[in-house]
Amino acid sequence: MRLKQVSLTAATSVVAGLTTVTVGLTGPAALADSTASLPLSHYAHMVADTAHQHLFFSQGAGSTGILVTDLSGTPVSTITDEQGATGLALSADGSTLYAALADGDAVAAIDTATLTESARYATGTGSAPVSVAVAGGQVWYGYEKADGTGAIGSVDASGTVSTPALSHWSVPPLLAAGGGVLAAEEPLQSLSHVATFDVSSGTATAKADTDVYGGTATGLQVTGDGATVLLAATQQPALETYRTSDLLRADSAPYYTGGVGPGSVALDTDGTIASASTAGLYVYVDGKLAENHVTFPSGTTVAPDGLTWGGDGTTLYAVTRDSSGAYTLGVLGSAKLTDTTLTLNPPQYAAPTEQFTFTGALATRGVLPAGAALQVTRDGDPLPDATVGADGTFGISDTRPDAGRYTYQVSYAGDTTHRAATASLTVYVARLSTGIAFPEVDSATPHSVVLKDTLTTELRLGSLRPGTEVDVSRTNEDTQETVQLPSVTVDPDTTEFTVTDDPAAAGRFTYHLSFAGDAIHEPTTSDATLQISPYAPVLTLKAPATATRAAALSLTGSLGDGPYPTGETVTVTRTDAAHTTTPATWTAPVAADGAITVEDTPAVGGANTYTVSYPGDAAHQAATASAIVQVSRARSAVTVTTDKSTYAYGATATVTAHLGTTYNGRTVSVYATPAGGRKTLLKTGTVDGKGNLKATYKPTRTTVYTASFAGDYRYAPATATHSAATQVKIAEKLGGYYTSTTYGGIGYRVYHHTVQPQVVGTVTPDKSGQCMKFQAQEYYSRAWHTIATSSCFSMDPNSTGVTHLALTHAVNQRFRVRTEYVHSSKDTSNADTWGGWLYLTVRN
Repeated sequence: MRLKQVSLTAATSVVAGLTTVTVGLTGPAALADSTASLPLSHYAHMVADTAHQHLFFSQGAGSTGILVTDLSGTPVSTITDEQGATGLALSADGSTLYAALADGDAVAAIDTATLTESARYATGTGSAPVSVAVAGGQVWYGYEKADGTGAIGSVDASGTVSTPALSHWSVPPLLAAGGGVLAAEEPLQSLSHVATFDVSSGTATAKADTDVYGGTATGLQVTGDGATVLLAATQQPALETYRTSDLLRADSAPYYTGGVGPGSVALDTDGTIASASTAGLYVYVDGKLAENHVTFPSGTTVAPDGLTWGGDGTTLYAVTRDSSGAYTLGVLGSAKLTDTTLTLNPPQYAAPTEQFTFTGALATRGVLPAGAALQVTRDGDPLPDATVGADGTFGISDTRPDAGRYTYQVSYAGDTTHRAATASLTVYVARLSTGIAFPEVDSATPHSVVLKDTLTTELRLGSLRPGTEVDVSRTNEDTQETVQLPSVTVDPDTTEFTVTDDPAAAGRFTYHLSFAGDAIHEPTTSDATLQISPYAPVLTLKAPATATRAAALSLTGSLGDGPYPTGETVTVTRTDAAHTTTPATWTAPVAADGAITVEDTPAVGGANTYTVSYPGDAAHQAATASAIVQVSRARSAVTVTTDKSTYAYGATATVTAHLGTTYNGRTVSVYATPAGGRKTLLKTGTVDGKGNLKATYKPTRTTVYTASFAGDYRYAPATATHSAATQVKIAEKLGGYYTSTTYGGIGYRVYHHTVQPQVVGTVTPDKSGQCMKFQAQEYYSRAWHTIATSSCFSMDPNSTGVTHLALTHAVNQRFRVRTEYVHSSKDTSNADTWGGWLYLTVRN
């Protein structure tokens, strides 16, 4: 069987559900919702007074005024005659702005409503205060003593200035306050000297005083509960936090600022921390994971101590400086909102009428908004909302009746802590491509073709519906006849199907397999060509070994590889003695299962040979079987005789064969088989009216004669044998005589009385080594009398025997001598034989 795949559709459609997707990102928080250039030549500190919609900017030593802008950075006024204003702080009720005047040796009190100085508190000549903090009903400031070291002073509500001894400082310390706790810091190379004081009662009580990781701090903050102090110093890689109670680390890890030391820190009343370094601005709402990260253009950084929160709980103000030295105010209205990333993943596939699902994830730097609703649209039409899971993932399912391109948009509206995000996804709904592989051939015979195959779907996606069918047709490539076969059902679990067929013929056939497709799957076709060889059926024939002539007999047979169509026949021939060259012929039917029955009534006895021949058909090769039935015949009488029982060597034997009664055969053959020789046909012929046939033969050995009758229509063959002995040929001669004479007409050899006559006998055929005897007789009283018979002489290799006669008183006497061949028990080829007489006489 030869198989060939003619064609196999392999066209693959665009993968159903192939999509394009836009990932929804809020992106890094914008540098600012708005920006404004600040008319500053230097920058020292900033305070936000949101109650009066003002921002205050000091410029440090060498300046003469405090810049006032609205909350967008637009200049409103400049408070003049504020020499060297550096540190700034608002009173608890926001009515007064306190400014440390480094060049005025004083602390100024400014009415925030009128933007005018309401009081000035002298701190001493050369005191040059640089920082200021409000806590415990007093204004605290850091200044320089007359000996050049630093100290902390205070102004109470009555305006009284005092200089309590609060630790020892080598330079005026940086101050910050919160929750009734005052913190002070001075740089010690890569460390900072920090001290904390409880000032809730109005009197400073030391809490802790030690060196911590720091450096030159440009940002110092105390949390609202007074428990923690935050230290920003560019010498440290992150924002450090310490417990005010003992100045040990407040957290196991610092607040990351991009691996670069922070230059500023701002702490809002809700605990939100903003810290900036040259790597950008980081906002920490809860915990140590930055909710937002704001980067700046190259060359632009937040100015040292350039961050402050507005009193609205949302706005962060940042003073930045670019590479040219220009200052800009950035207003970040949503700095506390967490960056949000919305991603959509395409469905594994999307096919018409079948539900498909695409997934997505809402990611954020902070706490995931689990349970949040996501708005979903398809080509602008709203779909049911999706819900964000605890891990931020979600799934959206849809079903489209038709193939096409559909755009889905998923939106997250954001909340009080998360930014909004939107993402879109284009889904191509298309039928899945299918394929039918070249089948596995389990059987390919004229009556049984079994093909096993699979209906594969693209990427093994899209389940096949129960009852899915593959259409099947068969084309006979020799006749070009096409037959539609029953459709076969595909197993929806395995996608396998089986085609069974009975083409009822051998030949080259192409099976066409086709799937019409459905709402989910594309159609497909495949052709497979098979070369089917015809059966080579085995024909068996059973017949009786013998049968009675003129009686009915029955033979049975069977052809394998059925079934066989109606009307099939076999040809039966019978060869017998009457039909040797032109057998009797007839037909017998073949049953559907290949069974055959042959009926006959043989009229001729003997070997009847029945041959059953099947000619073959479209599905089967020819087949033949034979059987021989021996049909009974009457016994024949045959005899054979010879005219003698023993023959001389080379004599003519007359052989007579006699045949008794027969039907239509009177021919007899006569054979001769000499001892040790081959059987030879003497004569074949028709017997005479007496039933005899004569033949002649010249035997040289004992011979078996055979008469054979071949039999006829009604009489069986017969054979008879008869054996007749044959003598040898003996050549004799006398030696040693000197003359010859005759007596009574018989020749005699004459010997001298001193000579012993030599007698030589030679036997034909060769009998060397066998027995030869000699007999001598003397003539007297008118008769021959035996005077001696020898024992056996062994003949020489020439088959010759020799003896000498010793004669006494023999003068004038007549003698005769002869030889005898005596066969041994092992030599049955010739009978005992006497030679002729040799005559001799003796004289003086």
